[in-house]
Amino acid sequence: MKKRIILILTAVIFIAAAAPVFSAETGEQAPAFVLPDINKNYAFSKKIYFTGWVLVDFYATWCENCNEELPHIEELYNEYSDRDFKVILMATDKEGLDIVKPFFAERPTPVTVLIDKYQKSVQAFGVEALPTLFLINPEGEIVFKTVGYHEEDVETLRSILSEALDG
Repeated sequence: MKKRIILILTAVIFIAAAAPVFSAETGEQAPAFVLPDINKNYAFSKKIYFTGWVLVDFYATWCENCNEELPHIEELYNEYSDRDFKVILMATDKEGLDIVKPFFAERPTPVTVLIDKYQKSVQAFGVEALPTLFLINPEGEIVFKTVGYHEEDVETLRSILSEALDG
């Protein structure tokens, strides 16, 4: 009986440790972060939020859906970047700069690439799958979240941005 209780408690602890403690959701303030970019310059969320609309895209170089989605995100960036819209690509590759920098050297992107090698922002946002997108308004509030790549989500983002930025 004692072994069974220990086994059950061990299973509960293991499951609790594996589950995210927090998951950022629509209507909440976006979590803070401080991460290096691809050139080892630090980016602070407090200097990014509150300056316009921000799309935070959790991404990995090995993720097929991420790579399928990225051209559409870059297209959104090109459409709205002149109207206080930024895209932050959170590169979650555990190899960090060693893999991310050469990847984007071969495939340049106009969006800001931050390195989340130690998964600090992944944890802060409660990301469970890639890609995961968060659209953050100028007040720092998450107004749209999606997990996975879905073409219709790109159109939803375009609609939100068009209404907000084109008036």
